[in-house]
Amino acid sequence: MRRLLALLLAAPFLLALLAAPASAQTLAPPAGTVARIQGAAVAVRSALPRALAVGDAIQVGDVLSTGADARLEITMQDDSVFVLGAETAFVVTDYTFGQGKGGATFRVIKGVFLATSGKIAQLADNAMTVQTEIATIGIRGTTVWGGPLDGVPMQVIMLEGRAVTVENRQGRVELTTAGAGTWTDGGAPAPAAPWEADKTARARATVTFR
Repeated sequence: MRRLLALLLAAPFLLALLAAPASAQTLAPPAGTVARIQGAAVAVRSALPRALAVGDAIQVGDVLSTGADARLEITMQDDSVFVLGAETAFVVTDYTFGQGKGGATFRVIKGVFLATSGKIAQLADNAMTVQTEIATIGIRGTTVWGGPLDGVPMQVIMLEGRAVTVENRQGRVELTTAGAGTWTDGGAPAPAAPWEADKTARARATVTFR
């Protein structure tokens, strides 16, 4: 309990989320489960925090938060996989899947993530998206890393797969080659360009389990 309280107190942005409208906190059917965990991580829904453990259900509306040096891996119902790095806040905003239909929207409030898309991303080009404060990332049959790196608030690299789009009100970039990345500090996303091996390794390290 002491670790849980410390994690919540270290993440003041959660206080605003706890005050969100009740509709955003409504209990929803399970969207996924916790597959692996390193260190401390909690989920908050309807102002009630709970420490996470392997096998726990993840619901639509859950705000997931990881502690220092923590990692959290969740597997969604469509076999999409997300790995969250340390001090990351992540929301399952919307998730539906079944009978050949589905859509998923996630939100990264802060921190880093690695996403490997599942069946939902195969349904339509915009079926799976990750929203951040400064850009929206569209994922199509892909493994993608995103988050702050080298002092830049949002960098994105497609590690493998078919395509990733990164867009905001200033512009849009599509990544179609494994190893290509882009970045934005709030302006238009930079043109796609290959990342050096060292930079890619540093990005991967932020979501690697010990």
